[in-house]
Amino acid sequence: MINNNTTLETCVSNVTYDRLFHISSSIWHVFGFFGVLFGIPGHILQIIISFNKTSRKQPNSLYFIAISIVEIVFLLGIFWLWCVNMSFIKTDPREFLSCGIFYSIIIGSTTLSHLYLASLFIDQSMMILYPTHYRLIVTRSHVILRIVLITFIIILLSIPHHFYFHYEPRITFFLCDFNSSLYYGKVRIWLFVHAILLVGIPSLIVCISSAILLHNRCKHKRIYKNNLSINARRMHRRSILIFVYSLGLFLFILPGCILEIYMVYDRFFYRNMYCSIRWKIYRLLPNYFLILSSITYSNKFYIHLIVSTTFRNGFIQLITCKSNQNSTKSIAMNERNNNEQYLLSPINQTKTIDIYQK
Repeated sequence: MINNNTTLETCVSNVTYDRLFHISSSIWHVFGFFGVLFGIPGHILQIIISFNKTSRKQPNSLYFIAISIVEIVFLLGIFWLWCVNMSFIKTDPREFLSCGIFYSIIIGSTTLSHLYLASLFIDQSMMILYPTHYRLIVTRSHVILRIVLITFIIILLSIPHHFYFHYEPRITFFLCDFNSSLYYGKVRIWLFVHAILLVGIPSLIVCISSAILLHNRCKHKRIYKNNLSINARRMHRRSILIFVYSLGLFLFILPGCILEIYMVYDRFFYRNMYCSIRWKIYRLLPNYFLILSSITYSNKFYIHLIVSTTFRNGFIQLITCKSNQNSTKSIAMNERNNNEQYLLSPINQTKTIDIYQK
C-alpha cells in the first residue's frame, strides 16, 4: 500500500491535471452547496404539500413523497461529503458508517428515485392509454404496495456491498474501493445491472411516457385546433415542458450510465493504472458526476411547482396560510378544472389529462 501511495503522489504531480482537478473541485463546491441549499427545503415543502387535503387523496402524491424522502437522504449524504471536502467536518461518512453502508445509501437512494419516477410515469401512461381501467388498477393501496416492493428489492440488492466495499482516501476513485480481487466479477455484474436495469431503463421509461403524453396532447390540438380552451392550451404547454424535462433528465443520467458500463469492461479497478492518462481522467470524473447529481436530485420540487396548477395552489396556500374557507373554495375550483381535463376525442376515444395536475 505504501508503494502504491508513493506512485500515486508521483503520477499526479502534473500541472495540467492539477489545474483541471482544481477547476472541477471548485465547480463541485459551488453546485454541491446550491444543490443542497435549494434541494432539501424544496423536497420538504413537496412532502408537506403532498399531505394536504387536496393532494393526499391522490395516489400520485405517494410517489412524490417517496421521491422527496429518498432524494433528501441522497442530498444529506452529498452535503456530508461536501463538508468533509471543505474541511468543515473531519470525519468522512465512509469511515464513520463504513463505505459499504454509505455506498448503499447514496446509490440506493438515487436508484429508488429513478424507479419511483418511472412507476409514476407508467401510471400516467396507463391513464392515457387505458382510461377506463385506470381507476381500478392505480389505487392508493396498489401504489403503496409497489413502493414497498421496489424499496425491499433495492435493500436486498444493497446488502452485499457492505462486505466487499472499503474506503482508502488516497487511492479510492469515487465512493468506495474493493476488498479483494475475488469480488471484481461481482462488482462488474452489479455495475452493469445498476447502469442498465436500475437507472438507464427507468430514465428511458420516463422519456417514453412523457412522449406518449405529448403525442396525446398534439393529437388533441390537431382535432380541436380551432376550438381549444385556455385549459387545453395550458396542458399542451405543460406536456412539452414535461417532455423536455424528462429528456434532460435522461441526458444528465446518461453519462454516468455510460461510465458505469465502460467500467464493466475496463481495467478500472486494477492497481497498475495509477500512472496512466486514463487514471487521471477517472480521477476527474467523480466531481462532474456529483455536480450532475446535485442538479438532478434537487430540482423536482421546482419543476412540479411550474407544471402543476394544483400543486402551485397548494404551495401558495401553505406560504400565505389561507383560511379553511379559501382552501375549500380552491379545492372546488381544482375539481372543476380536473373535470374539464377529461376531453373525449371522437376519433380514438382517448381521454387527455395533465400528468402533473394531481
